Amino acid sequence: MRLEEAFGEVGDGVAAEEPVDNRAPDAAAAGFGARGACCPEGAPQPRKRALRKLLLRERAEPSPGERASIDARIAHRVVAAPAFVQSETVLIYLSFASEVETRGIIRAAWELGKAVALPRVCAAHSLRWYRVDSLDGLLVSSFGIKEPPPHEEREVIPGSAPGHVAIVPGLAFDRQGFRLGYGGGFYDVFLAGFPGVSIGLCRERQLCASLDDLGVIDPHDRCVDFVVTEQRVVSSASPNSTVG
Repeated sequence: MRLEEAFGEVGDGVAAEEPVDNRAPDAAAAGFGARGACCPEGAPQPRKRALRKLLLRERAEPSPGERASIDARIAHRVVAAPAFVQSETVLIYLSFASEVETRGIIRAAWELGKAVALPRVCAAHSLRWYRVDSLDGLLVSSFGIKEPPPHEEREVIPGSAPGHVAIVPGLAFDRQGFRLGYGGGFYDVFLAGFPGVSIGLCRERQLCASLDDLGVIDPHDRCVDFVVTEQRVVSSASPNSTVG
């Protein structure tokens, strides 16, 4: 199902839906809260929230084998991207549930001698990043997400040195680089202050022409520089062309 079709299924009848606490354990298990506990401007709009739930279900529909095959192709494109090749430090999420798998990208970064930093969710809707040399010894957050220990000597300040690239998750992206996240606003805050190159990952079926046209872009939303799917690399600077 294409994103535009999914949006059509949401319909107009969700306006009366009761707010959902994204910090609840069941919400975390479904993917909410894992990347953001609550919206910085209050509960998400009911229509937007309903679309997120539908997309979470739709993203999990392919079999694990199908997702693994698709995600391997996405990883290949990421590792071959000039921004990744030229980077010295990779800020990257550790994939959870049905998200695009990132462990292969992390291993490739280590093999190429790059530093890898994973995020920790902090107060004030912010992320702090810590360098990791292994995926052993990670801590499990209250949302079930593995995070790096907060060792001060291993903290990485995004953009504090040249050569930082950020790999960003999302439920959906468009060709302008805008993303539909989980509603926490953590990555919007991060992207607003990040001076390096940002790359969003999604499967082709979660890429649409314009999230703005679907009415799900808010003033605080920030776009990434590139979106990578199993079929192409799209530059937000040239949304109608394919980089690779």
